[in-house]
Amino acid sequence: MPDITARRAGVTRSAVRRRRRPAGRGGRWARAALACLSAVSGLVACTSTSSTVTPAAACAGPGISRDAIRLGLIYPDTGITASLFATFRDGVDARLGVANAAGGVNGRQITYTWRDDASSPAGNQAAAHSLVDNDAVFGLIESSLSAGASADLLHRAGIPVTGTSLDPDWAGHDNMFSYSNLVARGSSVTTWGRFVADQGGHRAVLIQSAFSQTSMVLADEMERSLRAAGIPVVDRVDATSLIAVAALGEKVRASGADVMIGTVTGAAFASLLRATRGKPSKLRVILSPTNYDQGLLERYRDALPDVYTFTDYQPFELNLPAHRRFLAGMRAYAPQVTPPTQQAALAGWISADMFLRGLVAAGPCPSRALFLHGLRALRGYTADGLLPAAVDFATSTAQVSQCYTFLRVNHAATGFEVLPPAPRCGQTIAR
Repeated sequence: MPDITARRAGVTRSAVRRRRRPAGRGGRWARAALACLSAVSGLVACTSTSSTVTPAAACAGPGISRDAIRLGLIYPDTGITASLFATFRDGVDARLGVANAAGGVNGRQITYTWRDDASSPAGNQAAAHSLVDNDAVFGLIESSLSAGASADLLHRAGIPVTGTSLDPDWAGHDNMFSYSNLVARGSSVTTWGRFVADQGGHRAVLIQSAFSQTSMVLADEMERSLRAAGIPVVDRVDATSLIAVAALGEKVRASGADVMIGTVTGAAFASLLRATRGKPSKLRVILSPTNYDQGLLERYRDALPDVYTFTDYQPFELNLPAHRRFLAGMRAYAPQVTPPTQQAALAGWISADMFLRGLVAAGPCPSRALFLHGLRALRGYTADGLLPAAVDFATSTAQVSQCYTFLRVNHAATGFEVLPPAPRCGQTIAR
């Protein structure tokens, strides 16, 4: 069972020690998984983050000791967006657990102290202040729609940050690293519009939420991409409140659109789609980036058949070796997550992997400046094969990612089908 008291208090924990499987059959499986993971060499996903033959250098600096490096972690454990990030921390635990079992980085174990930003800008800023000023962490791993609230503070202080770029203010800061930029003001790519055109779409309606800056910016990006493909956006429907969901469904049908694209949560999109599909409509291309979730299929099976989605990582249906290493790590260090094939957990794993890469690049006596310089110089990052296209950290800021893997919910709404080519890559649309 997870230690709920510790999670709420935000204490520092070693990812190796945080959650052990009980003794017996499950414990033996976990030990076998650890042995397997530790034996995989030459892979940063399970690997060469460690230099165990060399004693850790005696270094001074925030979060640094002879035998440990202390990080900070920020994500919404409570609040309106908490459900979207529920397993992010578990993925971080799994990735750091694998690294620590292999000796850490240059002989140092990686621990972290976490804070809940409560899904709000004020909470995010308070969390960052607490971790940097009071806990003196080396750097941060972060996933939040409110990350922009503390972005300037962290940039001025030169704090390394890795995580998911889901806030438009993230992309413009060179101390913040993400494996994918889904939102960036004034930027877009042709990938989405071309995909919709290839499926026969002609007129689009966008579903957005005025409550969320991320939703609005992503809707702007989608509109630019559609227009570049010759597809006009005939309406933008606000789904912040679904109290009158039937009326919203009627508004979608009245638009005459044959394309419906959502930039809202998976549940909100599925609820509105259920209301829209309850009566005849012209819809033929339905796309949402938030519907790659087996749990949603079970809850909204009547609404989601044949809906398209996309991921900025390799989907689990491909069953790559990198997926199998991730799943083994989750079973060893976050066994309470069932099933482990969850987007937020994989995002946590990759975000922690990026931080480990930065620590390796910073050398045996790391500093924040060395971390930033070393990770920014990294080219060809694939998270050990989990990403659809290699990331060049020297050029990846302030640009929306060009490559995505598209999937379709099968007709019975029991699973997802990967659509070739995988991935699909487009071009940046000039500002």
